[in-house]
Amino acid sequence: MRFHLRRLDREVKDGKVLRRLLASEKHFTLSMADSAEPYAVPMGYVYDEFEDCVYIHCAKEGRKIDVLARNPRVWGVVVHDEGIQEGACVNMYVSAMFTGSVKWVSDPGEKRKIMSLFAEKLSADTRSVKERLEKLFADGAPAPGVLFGKIKIEELTGKRSTEMTEERLGRTEWD
Repeated sequence: MRFHLRRLDREVKDGKVLRRLLASEKHFTLSMADSAEPYAVPMGYVYDEFEDCVYIHCAKEGRKIDVLARNPRVWGVVVHDEGIQEGACVNMYVSAMFTGSVKWVSDPGEKRKIMSLFAEKLSADTRSVKERLEKLFADGAPAPGVLFGKIKIEELTGKRSTEMTEERLGRTEWD
């Protein structure tokens, strides 16, 4: 289903900008549908540019797991917010929104890859974190108490404040 954007002047059309935003932010909102009830939760994630997917991790039980078991379709939202522009009533933001379905990862090699991606994104000392992970999961069962999910991006759209121009987005460093 194509997302309808009312303010076409605020649409971010450059896929490179949207993917750079996905790669740089640390948290997103995962929205799900539980029958007629919406459910959303903020989560940490990593974006894998080669697979064009978002990886998540979570506990093996809880409401999110129950909801996704009934309906794996999701909507994700990532926002980069630079706050209110000084001297104006303008919020400087850009967002990326995507759809997909959560598939749980069972392959130990893929789990290791995901843990490595999280380590690279979240730690300056990547080597030490990776060594620690290898020791923790040396028995061949990486992260036994954790589920890893993969959301293959099916549709990616974006929106920005009017003042967050395409030129500015091209220059902005979110890292």
